[in-house]
Amino acid sequence: MEIIVIRHGIALDGDKARDMGLSDGERPLTPEGMRRTRAAAAGLRATLADLAIDDIVTSPLLRATQTAEILAGYLDDPTIEESDALAPPVDMEALDAFLHSHFGDRRLLLVGHEPDLATWVSWSLTRRRDRLLAFKKAGAALLEFPGPPEGGTGTLRWLLAARQLRALG
Repeated sequence: MEIIVIRHGIALDGDKARDMGLSDGERPLTPEGMRRTRAAAAGLRATLADLAIDDIVTSPLLRATQTAEILAGYLDDPTIEESDALAPPVDMEALDAFLHSHFGDRRLLLVGHEPDLATWVSWSLTRRRDRLLAFKKAGAALLEFPGPPEGGTGTLRWLLAARQLRALG
C-alpha cells in the first residue's frame, strides 16, 4: 500500500480568523495559499505520472478540505473522504486503524496538519512519536507499506517541499 501525505496550503492567520469570528476549523486557504496549492498539485501530478490516487482522505478542517478539493482536480478527481482521524490532535494508533479499513487500495492521499502529519510519518517509519521531519504548507511525502499501515512498517520513498513540487509542475 502506498500513502501520500500532504500538509494543507497556506491558511488565514489564526488571529485574523478569531477577529472575524471564525473557529480554527473554519480558517480558509488564502488566495496565495490556493495559488501555491494549485502549483504544488501540478507538481504532484507530474511526480506521480500515470500512477492513480484511489482516494483522498482529509481532515474535516476547512483549510484541509479546500486543499483536498484542489488536489483532486489535478489527480483525475478521486473520491474525497473527510475523517476525524486526521483532525488535530491525531492519535497514531487510531489513524492506523482507520487506514486499515482502506487496505487494498493501491494509493491513498492524506491531507492534514502539522505537527500531526510529521509525527505520523515518523511513527510509520520507526513506531516512535519523535518527529524526524516537518512539512511546510503543501509539502508532501510518499510512504510504502508491505501490508496494512502500522507503526514501524513504512518506507519513505520521497519527501518533497512545496517549493520542489511547484518547480516540478
